[in-house]
Amino acid sequence: MLPEPRFRLPKDIPIEEYPKPEAYLEEASRLIEEAGKLGLVLRVMGPIALHFYFPDYIDLYRNLERLGERVFTDIDYASYGKHRGKLVPFFELQGYHLEKRSAMLSGGERLIFFSNRIPMIDIFFDHLNYNHPIDYRGRLEFHPQCVSLTDLLLQKLQIVQINDKDLKDAMMLLLAGRIGENDNDGINEKYVAKLMSDDWGFYYTSTQNLGKVMNAVDAVKALSEEQRMTIRNQVDRLIGTIESAPKSGRWKSRAKVGTSKVWYNVVSDWA
Repeated sequence: MLPEPRFRLPKDIPIEEYPKPEAYLEEASRLIEEAGKLGLVLRVMGPIALHFYFPDYIDLYRNLERLGERVFTDIDYASYGKHRGKLVPFFELQGYHLEKRSAMLSGGERLIFFSNRIPMIDIFFDHLNYNHPIDYRGRLEFHPQCVSLTDLLLQKLQIVQINDKDLKDAMMLLLAGRIGENDNDGINEKYVAKLMSDDWGFYYTSTQNLGKVMNAVDAVKALSEEQRMTIRNQVDRLIGTIESAPKSGRWKSRAKVGTSKVWYNVVSDWA
C-alpha cells in the first residue's frame, strides 16, 4: 500500500513539482461537474473564478502582475453547509485527503483537501467569515461554476488590510463586470447597498477600499486610459448607490461610534 501523501502548503512545494495552471482550471471544472451529478453544489472563487468569468481578459489579468510564478495556489470553493457530510466522501472518491487539523480548528465552517494532483482545495460552507462575513446561503446558483460577481467583489471589499493583489482583483471585476440591479446581470448594486445600509463596519471598510481602488488605478501600467476611466466610473456608480441607500437605525447608531471602536472581525488563518 502506498503511503498517504503529506499535506504541504503550496508555497512549500518546489516549482518543478508544481501543477501547471491548466491542471487547476481543468480540475476545478471537473469537480464542479462531478459534484453536480450527485446534487452537490460547488462554486469556485478567487483567480480561477475570474478566469472562468472573463476569458477575454486573461492576458490583461496576467499583465497586471497579480499572479505569481505558480499562478494558482489552490482551488477555493463555496458550498452549502447541508452538503458538508456528503462532500467528504465525494472528495475521497476523487482521490483527495481531508486535512484534519484545519477541519478541527474551523468547527466545520471550512474543509481543506489535498492530493498529489492539486495540493490544496479549500471549501467554505454557507459563509466566508473574515473581516466582514459574506453569506452564500441561497446565492450559489447564479452561475454554473462560480460564486456571483457580486460576492467576488464583496470578498475583496471586506478586507481591512487590503493589498495590491486584492486591489487589482477588484479592478478586474469592476472593469470586466457589468454593474446592474440583479445578480444575473453582473454586480448587483442593490444587494451591495442593502448590505452596507445595515452594517456600518462593512460600509466603512468597503467604501474605504473603493477609494483605494480609485487612488491606485492610475499607477497600474497594464491598464489603458479608457480602462482606467471605466473602473473610475464603476467605482463612482457603486459608491453613489451605497451612499444614497437609506440606512438602518443599527447603522446610524454604530456610525456615531465610528473607528474609535474596532469595526471588523480580527481573524488569523489556521496555518
